[in-house]
Amino acid sequence: MDLSSDPNPQPAASPSGPTKREFLGIQFSCCSVYVRIYKNREGTHYEGNCPKCYRSVRFAIGSGGSDSRFYTAY
Repeated sequence: MDLSSDPNPQPAASPSGPTKREFLGIQFSCCSVYVRIYKNREGTHYEGNCPKCYRSVRFAIGSGGSDSRFYTAY
């Protein structure tokens, strides 16, 4: 059997995989845990919670912001 002579070969699957989401790395000092927080649906803030005590954090996205991707929430 010669599979290379298939008259309608299927194109190879794209290796791009899932879409990468932008995130901030947050170290919650309250419970000594690290988590990633992601942009909200509107793309105006990064929002997330401590997975242990549910303390919330919110970072606004705007011009003149920081290039840093990692923070500590006290």
